[in-house]
Amino acid sequence: MRPSITHRYSRGTEKDHRKEALAELVFAGLIDVQDRLLYNRSYTTGHKAYRARATVEVGNAIGWENAHDVLYAGALDIAVGPRWYSTYEMACNVISLFIESQIVSAIPYRGTTERERSLLANTQPLSGEETAALLDALLRQHEPAYIEKISELLLAGRSPRRIVDVLQLATAQIILETRGSNNFGHPQHCYEYCNTLGWFYDNFDHPHRLKLLYVGGSFVNRAAWAQKLTNEYHPHAINAPSGADRLAPSEIMGRLEAALLALDIDQSVDWTKAYLDCGADCGKLVQRLALIACRFGNDPHNQEIPQCLLQDYAQNQCADRDRLLLACAHLLAGHRKYGDIQEPSRLFGEAMGVAELQ
Repeated sequence: MRPSITHRYSRGTEKDHRKEALAELVFAGLIDVQDRLLYNRSYTTGHKAYRARATVEVGNAIGWENAHDVLYAGALDIAVGPRWYSTYEMACNVISLFIESQIVSAIPYRGTTERERSLLANTQPLSGEETAALLDALLRQHEPAYIEKISELLLAGRSPRRIVDVLQLATAQIILETRGSNNFGHPQHCYEYCNTLGWFYDNFDHPHRLKLLYVGGSFVNRAAWAQKLTNEYHPHAINAPSGADRLAPSEIMGRLEAALLALDIDQSVDWTKAYLDCGADCGKLVQRLALIACRFGNDPHNQEIPQCLLQDYAQNQCADRDRLLLACAHLLAGHRKYGDIQEPSRLFGEAMGVAELQ
């Protein structure tokens, strides 16, 4: 009997093709995007792609000779549950319509074109004006505005990876405009998807990854309008608290931590803004936000998404990437919590003798 694909790739019998196989695994998760968000509470979007990413990263960490069960679980995860591919079909047709200037027929789209592949090599960054225009199309306009804008940017030589940066910035803005602990489902899962999309671009040269810009753009646009149409948008003007400019960075950090632990959204975001304004080392801010995210227990998935925002802060090249840190603080304080959220932190602190965690 022929060994299973998970056995062959995890054991290394076809290790020369391992990266291609892993790319397909993650790609299968990235094209699985549900058809609607408005009045829908079913989420596979973002989850499958992120879990496929976890499969790859765990396998890399423990060694693929030890990763058979990891890869087997990851492959089955992609296969089970509802699957939605119509958004990816839209992305395929968009390539024909907007990139190739062809008429879409009943014949299914197949493969990639020379022009599509050539656009993957684009390296030019987006200007501030182009970034603002794409953000507006994603957040404030209806489809197909974002489709037209992404296509225009690609044809003008703009980098696909830098377009992903703008998708991340747009989703961070949706988080910042969302209030109510039960209302973060769409924007936080959308951010998880955009984080995984950036990671996919940075780790794999998959030939179809240009289409994922349109899939991601569709997800962002749907999330924005779902929040707006269900009255879950309640923007808060972000300003450093009065007198913050007279405080040392360590004092600002203390105020920020207190606000986060008190689950005070407005103060958490405003004190993050105060720290950014003071010009101190942002690395320390990232570390503190990451630590506090880890201290919030009982649903690690919710703490994982602020970590995605922090990870992207280090990679994102948008001039306004500080928005990712503001969104991280907003989500940390605002997302739904369960029970005594600091109990795991206290137990760990007591067991390890770390007073600051008790």
